[in-house]
Amino acid sequence: MPASDEYSKLAEECFRLAREAKDETDRLACLDLAQKWLEAASDQNERASEQVAQEQKPESAGTPKSETSQGTAPSGWLQRALGIFRRDRLQH
Repeated sequence: MPASDEYSKLAEECFRLAREAKDETDRLACLDLAQKWLEAASDQNERASEQVAQEQKPESAGTPKSETSQGTAPSGWLQRALGIFRRDRLQH
């Protein structure tokens, strides 16, 4: 998904800027923005997955769409953030 990849790249850039920040306020602002980009990427991935599932499901009139758990969104962006940090530490 192109938008999701772009959001992830923007988050990586925010993490880089956070590492280079001169003061704590700037660092925290960059980390907050990175979190927002990762949440957007996770949301985009979730919507794309739901769309693919709907397209593959045979049409059934009157069947309600199952709701997704609200507790799973942070784990997606958190896992991506940890992956970015791990990858960055291996490069330095």
